[in-house]
This record gives sequence, structure tokens and C-alpha cells, in this order.
Amino acid sequence: MENTIKSVILLIEDSATIRMFYKKVLESSGFEVVEAETGEQGWVVAYERVPHLICLDMILPDIHGLEVLKKIRAHTVTKAIPVLVLTTLKDFGDVQKAINLGANYYAIKGSDSPEKLLGMIDKLLKRVPAKGSPSA
Repeated sequence: MENTIKSVILLIEDSATIRMFYKKVLESSGFEVVEAETGEQGWVVAYERVPHLICLDMILPDIHGLEVLKKIRAHTVTKAIPVLVLTTLKDFGDVQKAINLGANYYAIKGSDSPEKLLGMIDKLLKRVPAKGSPSA
């Protein structure tokens, strides 16, 4: 039986296919994954579960990811949770807005490899990778 506590990652993503892909990647690396399909649902889960890290899409069906990020950073319960933005928006203005609002990392779906994302998640959670640090 394992004595280690798994880090919980909240994955806020409206696409079931993309959610399933990243859930498998994260779970295979030892994380517990909690899912949310909308921004509002994601905010509620973030507040109630207080995950160790949040992966946040920007384009959501109800409210924009930037609004979710604002809520996360504005509340004392959630403001210190690392947020990794994972989106298709690659315009510099979008990146800058997310960083200015407190995103810890901004990744483009399909551009950043799962290995690179896992390396960044390890850094954000300050986990020590088993076989050295992946190069960023």
C-alpha cells in the first residue's frame, strides 16, 4: 500500500476528448485529477476541494477563463493555488492578460508536449522528478 499522498489537479476544460487525454497523462504521472466542464463549475470545485494545481482552459462555454482566473486570485481560499493555463489562444495579448492576472504558466494545446507540461507541473508543485529535471 502506498503512503504517499497524491497531488490533486483540477482540470477545467469543456472538451471531453481533451479532458480525457490530459486526465490520462496526469494520472499516469501519479496525480489525482478532478474535472470541471465549465468555468463556474471549475470555480466551485476549486473553492470546495482546494486542489494543489489548476489546469485552466480559456475558452469555456459559460464564462471566459480569465474571469475564472480573476475569481481564483481574488479569494483567500484559492489565491495561492498555482494555475497553469492550457489553451489554444496564442496571441501575445491573451498570454499577457493571463500572466498579469496571476497565471503561473501559459501553455498552448498541441504545441507544448505532455512531457514539458508535466515538467512545469512538477516545478509549480515543487515535486522532485524521479530521474532528474526535464529540460524546459
